[in-house]
Amino acid sequence: MRAKLVLHHDDPPCVARLSDGYCNECRYVPDMQSTCLYSYCPSCDVPLKKMKCPKCGETLEKVN
Repeated sequence: MRAKLVLHHDDPPCVARLSDGYCNECRYVPDMQSTCLYSYCPSCDVPLKKMKCPKCGETLEKVN
């Protein structure tokens, strides 16, 4: 199974998940320089740690 990529606001101190390009934490629409992609488990919808889901324990493939 492959991990899914999720866009996050990456402008310290904010690293919140974006919702339609909008950051709910700081109420800002960041430009592309202030964003990054995080790998998530497609079934649990949680961020992966070293490509392993902390919730279900499944190891996933990186998305290229």
